[in-house]
Amino acid sequence: MCIIVLQMNVRVTTMDAELEFAIQQTTTGKQLFDQVVKTIGLREVWFFGLQYVDSKGDLTWIKLYKKVGKPNFIITDR
Repeated sequence: MCIIVLQMNVRVTTMDAELEFAIQQTTTGKQLFDQVVKTIGLREVWFFGLQYVDSKGDLTWIKLYKKVGKPNFIITDR
């Protein structure tokens, strides 16, 4: 049996920095959010979320329970 785990790079833009994370295609929105929170040292997590630009060019909130492993997302915090 061979299991292939695909990774992708995700760029997260904040007001202060531009961060890049290597995530697996099975990573959920919550896992990515927790990684961002830990990296920037955010304490008031209930005030923030992650958004991406969808295929129509609209900003859409990432659902924490869904996988974010689809290509062509631009993720920003708002």
